[in-house]
Parts: sequence; structure tokens; C-alpha cells
Amino acid sequence: MLDHADSGPGGLRADVLDLLKSALAAGRDEVRQRFEAGGSGAETVLAQAFLIDQLIRLLHDYVTDYVYPPSNRSSGEHLALIAVGGYGREEMCPHSDIDIAFITPSKQTAWCEQVIEALLYYLWDLGLKVGHSSRTLDDAIRLAREDLTIRTSLLEARYVWGDEVLYDEAARRFWRI
Repeated sequence: MLDHADSGPGGLRADVLDLLKSALAAGRDEVRQRFEAGGSGAETVLAQAFLIDQLIRLLHDYVTDYVYPPSNRSSGEHLALIAVGGYGREEMCPHSDIDIAFITPSKQTAWCEQVIEALLYYLWDLGLKVGHSSRTLDDAIRLAREDLTIRTSLLEARYVWGDEVLYDEAARRFWRI
């Protein structure tokens, strides 16, 4: 869908946003129609989380393939996108906040910062409310030990996209706290 768009300087960012807005609206309409046709509340909030998962996956791939493609990815240029809170539980109402954690293996590289920033701007430009954190793996674990709110949000965390090995390491270390 987005493979022919170019959001670089002078590119087609508006066209990309129009495509994404249309896809989001169509997805929300489908979720609403399923609910109105007798779908349960549990099915509806799960479908809404699934819709946002797909949108974030599409955006991640677009940004990392076309906007900021890594030329020769270093060991620090890995990024895991993790759903937390109600989004992590896959319990999202149609206009719920999207709570997402961006985890990097070590100090953020310029590439990771650019990708995270681009993802957030796209999500905001789509009119979505985003709660986010951006942490190294070590910082996420340290903060989870120190802060009950962060620990609770990570209890409900689940992998959305990006570096699955990094997510698995974060989950393994978190459950050892």
C-alpha cells in the first residue's frame, strides 16, 4: 500500500497520511459494524487493538524501509515496539490512548531516534492519542524495579513489532525481577 510513497523532503507525506487515515476509518467502521451486528464487547476491544497493531506494523515497516532505511545496521540499531496498558491487554475502545514502549538494546542511536520520532509524528498526525516511553533495555528493567506504575504497565506488555529477539530478552529479564 505504501511502498510507492516517499515521505522524504518534498515527498508524498500527505498522500501517505491520506492512505493511512482511510485505512484507519475503514477499520474502525468494520469494528463498529461487527459490534452492531451482535459482536461482544470483548471481541470489539480485541478487534480495535488488532487494528492499531496492523497500523503500527505498517508504519514501522514504511518508516524503516523508505523514510529511514538503515544502510548498515549496527548492534545498537534495533528497536522493539511493545504495547502496554490497556493496549497491551488488547482491550482498546475505539478512541483509547495507544500506550507503546520503544525499547532499544543500548543507548539510542540517531537512527532509532529518527524512527521513533517519525512513528510518533505519523500516529499524532492520524489524530491518535499516544502515550509512549523510549528506553534502553537496562533502563526499562531498572525503572520497573523502582517504579510500581512502570512495573504494572510491563506486566501487561506484549510484542507488537520490530526486533522480536530484543522483546524476548526484555520479557525474560522483566519476569526475573
